[in-house]
Amino acid sequence: MRSSERPGPGLVIVTVLVVLTVVNLSVSATWWVRSGEPVAARVPTTQSSPRDPVASRPSPRSSAPSSPRSGTGSAQDRATTGIPAAEAPSGTPAPASEDLARTWTAPTDMPTTGLLLHVDIPGVRSHFPARRALLYLPPAALTADPPDLPVAVLLSGQSRGAGPTDVEDGGHIAATADALALTHRGLAPIVVVPDQLGPDSGNPLCVDGPLGNSRTYLEDDVPAWVTAHLQVQSGPSAWTIGGFSQGGTCAIQIGAGDPGRFGNLIDVSGEAAPSRGTVATTVAEGFDGDVAAYRAAVPAAVLAEHTPYRSSDAFFAVGQDDRVFGPVMPVMARAAQAAGMHVDSWVVPGGGHNWTTAAAGLAAGLSWETARIGLAPA
Repeated sequence: MRSSERPGPGLVIVTVLVVLTVVNLSVSATWWVRSGEPVAARVPTTQSSPRDPVASRPSPRSSAPSSPRSGTGSAQDRATTGIPAAEAPSGTPAPASEDLARTWTAPTDMPTTGLLLHVDIPGVRSHFPARRALLYLPPAALTADPPDLPVAVLLSGQSRGAGPTDVEDGGHIAATADALALTHRGLAPIVVVPDQLGPDSGNPLCVDGPLGNSRTYLEDDVPAWVTAHLQVQSGPSAWTIGGFSQGGTCAIQIGAGDPGRFGNLIDVSGEAAPSRGTVATTVAEGFDGDVAAYRAAVPAAVLAEHTPYRSSDAFFAVGQDDRVFGPVMPVMARAAQAAGMHVDSWVVPGGGHNWTTAAAGLAAGLSWETARIGLAPA
């Protein structure tokens, strides 16, 4: 499935091979191997310990993408989070989108790599008890006069102990984004990895329900925090939501359900429906017994409810050897295409249902959308 406006699978594969080579994940050890060793997250050592609580106090503001940007919290707030002061939004409205591939000139003193931080994104509206998020700032964001950048919200899968750090430990997202920035003059999306699972990796199914208001957290609280703290573009074409496994399912639920916020979706090895085991258990625990609410949260139903999509893009990937979720991917890709989205998909050679596949799939999705979000020539 291909969009005539996007690079074909061959170009995507070549680009991802380059990205993974720069990331220092060898093709023989990572691309076709079914599992890999996690690596430690890169975090700054000059700020407070990344394991300590962060006192993030974002300024009250609307989460609407078109709202003017006010200054973010106090100087102490920014020093505690580790976000550079230059990233503080100005009082002017953020651009909906920007062709940075054409307009951006990298300064000579721009860093060669980005910065990965641990930050708190509080559930101001949702009251969702999220754990610490990851925030990646590309080299362009670390300059004295950073541009307004696109945003990628990425989500982990769900298993015992799963959480945002998996996207770095297993998905190598900082090195992947650094590699993309290396090929695009320091430009890459600002990557935010929030906790959609909650304490104990509880999996509230990316809905508002008895297990917590995960949907409101992702749709309202996370975008509000991002726009209050960072110089980012505001239009849906500049905002991506993606994830692996349960995170991929969640990305379709949230992104397809809110196309005015998220114009781009990346689903790597996602499920056909939110799940806590059996359908009966899922309905009872996650939807308080409401079967209709469960059916409405199934990604295919969300797509059908909001069709037609006028300007949404979706990228799907799955491992070649994934016998459980492999059959789901083409069904979801066809459903997204039928709903009007520009769709492309890729089967990772030799991949299973693991973070080796997730790293490759997320890298492919981010690479595929670079022209769409203005980081590469169309």
